[in-house]
Amino acid sequence: MTDPLWLQVARRYDGLAEIPGAASNPVILQMARAIGAPAWYHDDDQPWCAVFQNAVLRDAGKPIAIGTRGDFFDRLRALTFHTQPYGQGLAKPTLGAIGVFSRPEGAHVGMYLGEFRDLVYVYGGNQRNRVCATWLRRDRVKSWRWPPGEPLPACTPILLSHTGEPVSVNEA
Repeated sequence: MTDPLWLQVARRYDGLAEIPGAASNPVILQMARAIGAPAWYHDDDQPWCAVFQNAVLRDAGKPIAIGTRGDFFDRLRALTFHTQPYGQGLAKPTLGAIGVFSRPEGAHVGMYLGEFRDLVYVYGGNQRNRVCATWLRRDRVKSWRWPPGEPLPACTPILLSHTGEPVSVNEA
């Protein structure tokens, strides 16, 4: 299965990380500027998962989640992908589907890579303060989204081992 274009763009940033302390990663701040983030957003210690998601969508030529507030704050919020809602909803995920996940302080957004038991493997920004893949509990999923204007995919689960490797379906 081939990565959708926005996931291909996202993977180019693998390992991009926050800079600890007072400094901020200029690439993350440039992503914020590119999506039209408010001027007060100037620190990579602020949540940036939605900044990353919107930036890779923009770079892939897809619409971003802009929200309805009119002050551009919604471009910074993972929940904008769920509440506005962004694009088309999917009943089940497929490679590159944009997942919105609950968390105590709000929400998180990332792209589906696969699943193992009650976990989903997600690629995104601001995961352990960097761009990477990580496991999230399936019960945190609020919705799966697909970019507007993109043909709806066949939603086929991608079964992974506990290490994140695809499970073989044909050993030949």
